[in-house]
Amino acid sequence: MPSPPVVRDAITHALRELGPMSALEIAEATGLPRGKVNASLTNARANHPGKFFRISRWQLQVGRKGRETPIYAAAPGKDAERPAFDEAHRKAANQRNYRANRARWAAQRKRRAGVATSPWAGLIPMETRP
Repeated sequence: MPSPPVVRDAITHALRELGPMSALEIAEATGLPRGKVNASLTNARANHPGKFFRISRWQLQVGRKGRETPIYAAAPGKDAERPAFDEAHRKAANQRNYRANRARWAAQRKRRAGVATSPWAGLIPMETRP
């Protein structure tokens, strides 16, 4: 007789109690290691597609680059369609990165910029020039 799916049941209980979450949030809510949560989600979705878990939506990464994070729900059904990762998506991500960091970059440029000097200023002092 197969052993009961303890991890899958814990994930299902957490998702039903707290609502849709990412794998990282599920790991924090259940106290299980993230690898175990990811493995259980992957195995359940591969062996029983559309039966236990589905991707309810995709959430943009916050504070890092990369693809969207899947948000899982404990409900049967089809997954939400993954957004396209085309040139428009990359352009929007680059614009968000630029807007988020432009003040820091301006401060770095100002800090690194020295006083504009002439390369000839130190050769002959002004007093001794003819």
